[in-house]
Amino acid sequence: MKKIITLGLVTLVAGLLHAADSGTKDKITAATKKVGDQANYSWTTSTKEADGSPGRLGPLDGKAEKGGVTFLSFTIGGLPVEVCMTGSKGAAKALEGWQTFEDIAATGGTAEAVVKYLRSYQAPVAEATGLVGKLTDLKEADGALVGDLKEDALKELLLFGTRQREGQEPPKIEGAKGSVKFSIKDGALTKYEIKIQGKVTAGERVMDINRTTTTEIKEVGSTKIELPDEAKQKLN
Repeated sequence: MKKIITLGLVTLVAGLLHAADSGTKDKITAATKKVGDQANYSWTTSTKEADGSPGRLGPLDGKAEKGGVTFLSFTIGGLPVEVCMTGSKGAAKALEGWQTFEDIAATGGTAEAVVKYLRSYQAPVAEATGLVGKLTDLKEADGALVGDLKEDALKELLLFGTRQREGQEPPKIEGAKGSVKFSIKDGALTKYEIKIQGKVTAGERVMDINRTTTTEIKEVGSTKIELPDEAKQKLN
């Protein structure tokens, strides 16, 4: 009898935790949708390492129109870059004026890698929506909603940008952990913060990663995007 009661309590607690987790996910999804339902919005994404230094990619400022253009501006290695994308088309401006993604990628090397990153880039509404399904143990903490990243999602983030040479063993990951914190105001998502930590060994290269990426959403419904004529031509 005691064993039956214990099993019943475990089942009850598990059910309550699952319900709480689902309710928190629904709250985040609804808050994200509230932003996505607007005609436009802006955001700033910044990355900091554990020692306080910024990431290699400088603060990224973005603007997006619902079903329309996404515009990004950032610096990489001190070089200012502007990007505009719509559907499967994209163009970027660095040192040599506006060029299509295809023209940039054709030069190979770092340029090709940057275009690959841009093609996979997700604006905050899409990224935050996808993150919800990659979390576990969601709960409220310090006025925000926090969840731990699942193993596969954490591995993907830790290995992002890591290149594996031919014949080289797959990268090894140790001490991996990560979380995402969502801030909501008036039912709408205003900020989310991704924290990842772990040791990645790729060949002879060892990387100790301890990084926080913060995205702040702003100017929801009042954002304006004005593309230069040259950029518009590249998207046509």
